Amino acid sequence: MSFEEVGIYLRNTSGQEKTKCPECSPNRRKKADPCLSVNIDEGIWKCHHCGWKGSLNKKNDTYIPPPPIVKPEPPKTDIPDKVYQWFGDRGISKPVVDDAKIGYENRWIHFPFYKDGEVVNIKSRTADKQFRQAKNAEKCFYRFDVMSGMETIIITEGEMDALSLVEAGYNNVVSVPDGAIAPNSNPSDRKFSYLLSAEEHLMNATTIILAMDNDSSGNAMREELSRRIGREKCYRVNYPEGCKDMNEVLIKHGEDRITEIITDAHPYPIDGVVLIDDVLEDAIDLLNTPDIKGLSTGWEALDEYYRISPSEVTIVTGVPNMGKSEWMDALMINLIQDNGWKFGIFSAENFPVKHHLLKLVGKFTNKPFWGSDRMDEKTARNSMNILNEHIKFIGTQEDSVTMESILDQARILNFRYGLNGLVIDPWNTIEHKFRDGENETNYVSRILASLNTFAKIHEIHIWVVAHPRKMESDNHRKPVVPTPYDISGSANFYNKADNCITVHRHKSDDEDYVGIHVQKVRFQYKNGTTGTGKLSYNVRSGNYFEYFSEDKKTLFGKM
Repeated sequence: MSFEEVGIYLRNTSGQEKTKCPECSPNRRKKADPCLSVNIDEGIWKCHHCGWKGSLNKKNDTYIPPPPIVKPEPPKTDIPDKVYQWFGDRGISKPVVDDAKIGYENRWIHFPFYKDGEVVNIKSRTADKQFRQAKNAEKCFYRFDVMSGMETIIITEGEMDALSLVEAGYNNVVSVPDGAIAPNSNPSDRKFSYLLSAEEHLMNATTIILAMDNDSSGNAMREELSRRIGREKCYRVNYPEGCKDMNEVLIKHGEDRITEIITDAHPYPIDGVVLIDDVLEDAIDLLNTPDIKGLSTGWEALDEYYRISPSEVTIVTGVPNMGKSEWMDALMINLIQDNGWKFGIFSAENFPVKHHLLKLVGKFTNKPFWGSDRMDEKTARNSMNILNEHIKFIGTQEDSVTMESILDQARILNFRYGLNGLVIDPWNTIEHKFRDGENETNYVSRILASLNTFAKIHEIHIWVVAHPRKMESDNHRKPVVPTPYDISGSANFYNKADNCITVHRHKSDDEDYVGIHVQKVRFQYKNGTTGTGKLSYNVRSGNYFEYFSEDKKTLFGKM
């Protein structure tokens, strides 16, 4: 088990660090307050606000696995009249309560979670909204068993909302087990572990209606679920004014209004037709935040020209051995360390994976993995445990890999782990299968269109590394900086990408740097403009640094 598996995100790999608490920070007024003290070396933590503490239970640098899953006993269903009345005041009838096998004991109302006919978890609450779940129980959807064979599945944020829909005649409704997520948070995979057991049902369904609460946390949960499941099959609901969830709709307006809301659920705008209503609020947000910017690359010298936003495609090219893949790896590490991003990587030229992993660890720790000053095993293990939560590799050297197979695997990875980025390196090693009558130009256009669609549906940034078809030299026999137009196939590499970058080493008597030539930026208001950022490359760690450092030294070696 790692810190990230319990929702703790750290910048360092050793020592002590203060950070946000995943238990209380999302619900606090001061959400950014670093109230959690973490001793990384000992694997222990304690929150000074809510008192939450724990340990990774390390022994001889080996993580002890988490405790086994426990199946709780079914709750006692001898419900007093006052509890039936409590449900009745909220529009839930006695037959619905009985059918759900809801229990009651000592002020606690118990909602059993059935999976394959067995109780695997129990979520409990009091009338004054205290909540708890069975200890060490399995996480799954509430009403899991109803999903089997359903073409349409409705997902709510809580059990009462699910039962409200049942009251209105909908049996195909489930609820997430842990409620919503904090806006702008980066929840751990543990938060979405319940998706794994439901993967087959969700993938086989043709329509997923997301009926989360109408508030910032509910909206954040809806967006994350739609991103993982795939927005092409997800629908959103609109609540009447004054109602934030399905139970409030039932209480204030009755079952018929719930039917109207579900019937009028509308898809995400991804089918090529966009209504003003679909983008109105997003446009207003831009109006009110004119200084909105994409994420930093981690290099100030480059941020002026290139910043990173979701749902885009970036083409990276350059002469062989100029550092395209090395720079791409360094960019990934920066995004992981600064923003907690998660990546899927297809990297055929960095095989076997264990060698690629060592290169990534070198960049992550800023230490070489060879030589007298190389990283020690403990540092390497700790770093690998962290990177394991952020990086998933796609394909092998022996596989016949197509772009379709890469996207299929990326789709699965996104569903299970929630990807932010996808790196395809390089284009030239992929098996490109033309359709009947299709030439190379049409093929490139079709594949790039599929990448753009995938990026937008799942809000993932995709980088494609592609070698130029030819390498021209200047009068001094030095390679000329190539452009996306030099990539074999067509000008579509430039035309259909959102951003185009060339990585090129410039070496002369006066200068020695890696130029990150930004040759296209589609959305310049947030992501930069054309120009060149200068970086230095450290051959020992494999990292890139600002070219104009304090000592103005560059550290180059063979890439």
